[in-house]
Amino acid sequence: MWFEGINGRGVLGRVTPEGDVHEALTERLLAAEREAGFHERDMSAFERERIDLEYRVTRMEAELEALRQRRLEAYARWWNARDDRDRVLHICRRLRRRVDKARRRSGEES
Repeated sequence: MWFEGINGRGVLGRVTPEGDVHEALTERLLAAEREAGFHERDMSAFERERIDLEYRVTRMEAELEALRQRRLEAYARWWNARDDRDRVLHICRRLRRRVDKARRRSGEES
Protein backbone atom coordinates (compact mmCIF):
# COMPACT_ATOMS: atom_id res chain seq x y z
CA MET A 1 0.00 0.00 0.00
CA TRP A 2 1.05 3.59 -0.49
CA PHE A 3 0.46 4.24 3.23
CA GLU A 4 2.36 2.22 5.80
CA GLY A 5 1.07 1.77 9.34
CA ILE A 6 3.18 1.75 12.52
CA ASN A 7 2.00 -1.53 14.07
CA GLY A 8 5.24 -2.63 15.68
CA ARG A 9 7.23 -1.49 12.70
CA GLY A 10 8.36 1.96 11.74
CA VAL A 11 6.67 4.06 9.11
CA LEU A 12 9.52 3.34 6.76
CA GLY A 13 9.07 -0.40 7.25
CA ARG A 14 11.89 -1.04 9.69
CA VAL A 15 11.78 -1.91 13.40
CA THR A 16 12.53 1.19 15.49
CA PRO A 17 12.58 1.97 19.15
CA GLU A 18 9.54 3.90 20.40
CA GLY A 19 11.47 7.21 20.41
CA ASP A 20 12.31 6.98 16.73
CA VAL A 21 8.67 6.56 15.66
CA HIS A 22 8.00 10.29 15.82
CA GLU A 23 11.20 11.06 13.94
CA ALA A 24 10.32 8.47 11.29
CA LEU A 25 6.80 9.87 10.98
CA THR A 26 8.15 13.38 10.60
CA GLU A 27 10.65 12.19 8.00
CA ARG A 28 7.92 10.40 6.07
CA LEU A 29 5.62 13.44 6.32
CA LEU A 30 8.31 15.74 4.93
CA ALA A 31 9.06 13.31 2.11
CA ALA A 32 5.33 13.04 1.28
CA GLU A 33 4.94 16.85 1.32
CA ARG A 34 7.97 17.19 -0.97
CA GLU A 35 6.48 14.61 -3.32
CA ALA A 36 3.13 16.42 -3.23
CA GLY A 37 4.97 19.63 -4.16
CA PHE A 38 6.58 17.91 -7.14
CA HIS A 39 3.19 16.68 -8.29
CA GLU A 40 1.70 20.15 -7.76
CA ARG A 41 4.40 21.68 -10.00
CA ASP A 42 3.78 18.99 -12.61
CA MET A 43 0.05 19.66 -12.45
CA SER A 44 0.65 23.40 -12.97
CA ALA A 45 2.83 22.71 -16.00
CA PHE A 46 0.27 20.28 -17.43
CA GLU A 47 -2.54 22.78 -16.82
CA ARG A 48 -0.60 25.52 -18.64
CA GLU A 49 0.03 23.13 -21.52
CA ARG A 50 -3.66 22.13 -21.61
CA ILE A 51 -4.75 25.79 -21.67
CA ASP A 52 -2.26 26.54 -24.46
CA LEU A 53 -3.45 23.54 -26.49
CA GLU A 54 -7.10 24.48 -25.91
CA TYR A 55 -6.37 27.98 -27.22
CA ARG A 56 -4.53 26.60 -30.25
CA VAL A 57 -7.31 24.10 -31.01
CA THR A 58 -9.93 26.85 -30.78
CA ARG A 59 -7.86 29.07 -33.08
CA MET A 60 -7.33 26.23 -35.57
CA GLU A 61 -11.03 25.31 -35.53
CA ALA A 62 -11.89 28.94 -36.32
CA GLU A 63 -9.31 28.95 -39.11
CA LEU A 64 -10.71 25.67 -40.44
CA GLU A 65 -14.22 27.12 -40.45
CA ALA A 66 -12.96 30.19 -42.35
CA LEU A 67 -11.19 27.94 -44.87
CA ARG A 68 -14.32 25.86 -45.36
CA GLN A 69 -16.29 29.04 -46.01
CA ARG A 70 -13.67 30.23 -48.52
CA ARG A 71 -13.80 26.82 -50.23
CA LEU A 72 -17.59 27.10 -50.62
CA GLU A 73 -17.27 30.63 -51.96
CA ALA A 74 -14.54 29.56 -54.43
CA TYR A 75 -16.76 26.72 -55.67
CA ALA A 76 -19.69 29.12 -56.05
CA ARG A 77 -17.50 31.49 -58.09
CA TRP A 78 -16.29 28.57 -60.23
CA TRP A 79 -19.89 27.41 -60.77
CA ASN A 80 -21.03 30.89 -61.77
CA ALA A 81 -18.08 31.28 -64.17
CA ARG A 82 -18.92 27.90 -65.71
CA ASP A 83 -22.54 28.96 -66.18
CA ASP A 84 -21.41 32.25 -67.76
CA ARG A 85 -19.03 30.37 -70.08
CA ASP A 86 -21.74 27.92 -71.12
CA ARG A 87 -24.17 30.78 -71.78
CA VAL A 88 -21.60 32.64 -73.92
CA LEU A 89 -20.72 29.44 -75.83
CA HIS A 90 -24.41 28.93 -76.55
CA ILE A 91 -24.65 32.49 -77.89
CA CYS A 92 -21.50 31.89 -79.99
CA ARG A 93 -23.04 28.77 -81.54
CA ARG A 94 -26.24 30.62 -82.38
CA LEU A 95 -24.33 33.56 -83.86
CA ARG A 96 -22.06 31.22 -85.86
CA ARG A 97 -25.11 29.51 -87.32
CA ARG A 98 -26.54 32.92 -88.29
CA VAL A 99 -23.22 33.99 -89.83
CA ASP A 100 -22.97 30.70 -91.77
CA LYS A 101 -26.58 31.04 -92.91
CA ALA A 102 -25.98 34.64 -93.99
CA ARG A 103 -22.83 33.58 -95.94
CA ARG A 104 -24.74 30.83 -97.69
CA ARG A 105 -27.49 33.28 -98.63
CA SER A 106 -25.04 35.87 -99.90
CA GLY A 107 -23.20 33.15 -101.83
CA GLU A 108 -26.42 31.89 -103.43
CA GLU A 109 -27.59 35.35 -104.44
CA SER A 110 -24.34 36.36 -106.07
